[in-house]
Amino acid sequence: MDELVELLHEIEQEQQGLRGKHAHLMRTIVHKAGGVNQAAELLGLDPKTVRARERAAGLSLILYRGSNTAKVDLDGRVYGETGQGEDSDAQREADRKWFNLSRTNEELLHLVVYVADGTVVRAREVEGEWEWNEDGKAALPVGPPLTSAELAQKYPTFPFTIGDELPMIRGKIREYVTL
Repeated sequence: MDELVELLHEIEQEQQGLRGKHAHLMRTIVHKAGGVNQAAELLGLDPKTVRARERAAGLSLILYRGSNTAKVDLDGRVYGETGQGEDSDAQREADRKWFNLSRTNEELLHLVVYVADGTVVRAREVEGEWEWNEDGKAALPVGPPLTSAELAQKYPTFPFTIGDELPMIRGKIREYVTL
């Protein structure tokens, strides 16, 4: 039975690798064709299909935070940068709750990247089932913070690493970046 489980894990890793290559190739075609609509016409596909295939390897959620943001909401929930260390339970809870996200991204979202005051400070993998509250907001099952080396090894096409400058655009609190 252990051999079967091991074989299954190997196949899943191969599939993820192929999805990543396929998505990268699709993004390259979109770029060289001049946009999604041009690529769709070239490939004989609907533009929505092209966009979905670009993202097939997965998505990362970039969350922008500032140090001048209040740290506690009206319900007493701490959010943002807690100042208690990235490995602390308080920071993990602040990093995982509550986000107004689309349920359609539940299977695609693999990574959350936290940017504080224009610098990438932390990245966490999304591991498991999402929790939804009565307001339709999600609590993400995030793992421990990744090191720069782990981030580069697990997501080699991801364009940012810990310590990179990523200035916040006024009014933008989050964005999705393909993996």
